[in-house]
Amino acid sequence: MNIIDELKWRDLIYDVSDKNKIAEWAKNKGGVYIGVDPSAKSMHLGNYQAYHITKMLRNYGHPVIIIVGGITGLVGDPRDPKLSKDSILERNNKDKKEIEANLKSIEKQVKQIFGIDKVLNNAEFYKDMSIGDYLRDIGKLVNVNYLLEKDVIARRLETGISYAEFSYTLLQGYDFLYLYQNHNIECQFGGQDQWGNVTTGLEMIRKVVGSDNKACCFSVPLLLKDDGTKFGKSESGTIWLDRTLTSPYVMYQFLLNQSDEMIETLLKRLTYLSKDEIKEIMKNHKKEPSKRVAQKELANNIVRDVHGENELKKALKITDAFFNNKLENLESDELLEGLGDKNNFLSPHGKINILDLLLETKMVKSKGEGRKIIEQKGISINGKIIESIDFNVEKKDSINNSFSYIKKGKKEYCLVKFK
Repeated sequence: MNIIDELKWRDLIYDVSDKNKIAEWAKNKGGVYIGVDPSAKSMHLGNYQAYHITKMLRNYGHPVIIIVGGITGLVGDPRDPKLSKDSILERNNKDKKEIEANLKSIEKQVKQIFGIDKVLNNAEFYKDMSIGDYLRDIGKLVNVNYLLEKDVIARRLETGISYAEFSYTLLQGYDFLYLYQNHNIECQFGGQDQWGNVTTGLEMIRKVVGSDNKACCFSVPLLLKDDGTKFGKSESGTIWLDRTLTSPYVMYQFLLNQSDEMIETLLKRLTYLSKDEIKEIMKNHKKEPSKRVAQKELANNIVRDVHGENELKKALKITDAFFNNKLENLESDELLEGLGDKNNFLSPHGKINILDLLLETKMVKSKGEGRKIIEQKGISINGKIIESIDFNVEKKDSINNSFSYIKKGKKEYCLVKFK
């Protein structure tokens, strides 16, 4: 089996530019690249599918280069508003310092998580190029009519598109030409919504090198949730790969709560499990779906891949403690991590009455409801049952003089942080 066969059975190929060239590239284990724009300081779980593929490519013997978009990140790609709700204005208004900081962070992340050592900044491709050089050497390679036929550009014409965004595909196309000529890269891949940008590179290579070139590309289907939105976002926000933005425990919980309808697709697309292993997992899962066997395999594999075995063990420990109401088994840092995605409240004074706190955090709708729950011994602070409505939640009683947690009933929590 070569990489193309592997990607096909995992449903990870959407479009292919030329079947014969792709087959030859796979046979010869040719070089390949994918790009990432520094729109944030971290990649997120929605990006994981594509960069997970880079590990498979490398395991099959293909040299891999990651391009971080120092120049393309400043411009912003003409995304289809139907597939992305990101503000175009917001993306284009990021300053150079923010882009530079994001670049360094993502470069480090790519190397640590995906093990790709060769990471290039495409700003380097243009540093000695004047605007005249750009227009002469790049702009003349692609006809405007060719660009207008790109789906993403055609759709944006209805709502408006800036010249900068219109030019984005030229920049990405030149990346491919530059890598083909200077780094022996014969293939590019990206998400299906990037197909127009990906194939522009082929047009440029054809114009410069000729039709007998070895360049090819393929796209990967978007990973969408049941509701049609992009995978990688929860009710509380984006699931980042950076543990300082999203803890391994929160990532684990997000994956553990994926639907039965999606789980086989996710196992195929986001893990390195073999066809037989996935078949066996799904067989066991269907016997007792409530045990979430398949979801646990998904969560175990991804958290281990992104954060390592120790962080996975920690996430499992926190999960077990919250599920079995044994929070006393957790260390303070583990407890804080487990409470991180719960209702959060910052106490401005270091002291607040329990009824006021319950109302402020919306754990109750009224003080009357709060009184009733306290009388029924349904409220606890740091594991201690609260028996009086006059009780004050204070910083001096907090864990590590930093935080406390309220528990209402069996499953509802609130994290109280003190200044």
